[in-house]
Amino acid sequence: MKILFMEDDKNLAQSVIEELEDISYEVSWVSSSDDASELSYDEKFDLYLFDVNVEGDIDGFELLESLRESGDKTPALFLTSLNQINDMKKGFKAGADDYIKKPFDLDELLLRIESKLPKTTALQLSNRFAIDSVNKTIICDDNAINIPVKEFSILEYLCVNLHQINSAQDIINILYSDNPITIATFRTYIKNIKRHIEGYAEIENVKGVGYRFKVL
Repeated sequence: MKILFMEDDKNLAQSVIEELEDISYEVSWVSSSDDASELSYDEKFDLYLFDVNVEGDIDGFELLESLRESGDKTPALFLTSLNQINDMKKGFKAGADDYIKKPFDLDELLLRIESKLPKTTALQLSNRFAIDSVNKTIICDDNAINIPVKEFSILEYLCVNLHQINSAQDIINILYSDNPITIATFRTYIKNIKRHIEGYAEIENVKGVGYRFKVL
């Protein structure tokens, strides 16, 4: 999921970005309404997260209002220190889906963001690659690809344990305790998975240790 984040407080922006990137959101950060306006027309985003009083020719309210007038229906949240009821009215009138007053709790912000994003069963690992645990598919550039269930279970485990090194035997013990597979079979599955995800992600073989999943 891609978020356009407009915030002129660098420290606050960094804290929010770290939280969002930790859960695999892709964040484009700008500090002025001019930059936000340019990006919003050049790229497609899943959510706008806007401060109000920022540098630029217009403020956050005016920016969102102009986007709505152009037909842009992207969900938008204001994140601002303007906490009077008239400010909130102005924000919602401009087209906001939510209005969050500073200071705020990061966990609350994440919950509000998640409630506004399109619902999906997919785990979005990058803007080009996701896995759908319900339908047992991988999604590459919005194209759903079916892969065998046993291969998918290995890929899913590696994705959930992103950046961790997992030994082949540990994965077999966890996923196939009732009906164990051989190391040779496991390696064949890994080879097939690598072919499916080529160009979007990779499975690194750390010699003598195990396997680690990485997005490209």
